[in-house]
Amino acid sequence: MRASQTRGVTSNSSGQETFDLWRVPGRKRLALGVSGLTLAAEISERRLRWALADDLADGATYACTIPLGPDLLGRLETFHAKARALEGHAPTSPPSRPATRAMMVHLRALQALDAAQDGASHRDIAQTLFGLEEVVLRWHEDGELRAQVRHLLRRGQAYMDGDYLTLAGFRRTEAKRPGDEVPH
Repeated sequence: MRASQTRGVTSNSSGQETFDLWRVPGRKRLALGVSGLTLAAEISERRLRWALADDLADGATYACTIPLGPDLLGRLETFHAKARALEGHAPTSPPSRPATRAMMVHLRALQALDAAQDGASHRDIAQTLFGLEEVVLRWHEDGELRAQVRHLLRRGQAYMDGDYLTLAGFRRTEAKRPGDEVPH
């Protein structure tokens, strides 16, 4: 059989695509495990994995199988990205979503907790999170900026005490009325 190259896809005279490991973009890793040979490719921020047949060789024709299941429609985008990668095309990156206020609170809470565990004062934490100018202008003994830092530290401690499971979607939160908080 004679192979020909067409737009990055190698095919033989019968029109079937042939496998070419080096055509897959990105950083590749082959691993032999209990279930067989696995190809993993890191392309930008995406990680794709393929289970390869034991008899697949470079330049051999191949066919892809897709496991059927109730979540098939949700996985079609991933299957499409894998097929395009086998053809030599890097998958498109999903659009990044803008940071929300809640995301920033989570981030700052974890940063504040890290700083506090390293021995930083509340004022140092505020300076790191909000900037020196803001601290000079807004830092008072019972001021709003100091209260924000204390709130972020309590949030960070709550995450460390298991509330991170709620963020990860493993546990549902129950709505609490203001003032019903249990003191630590």
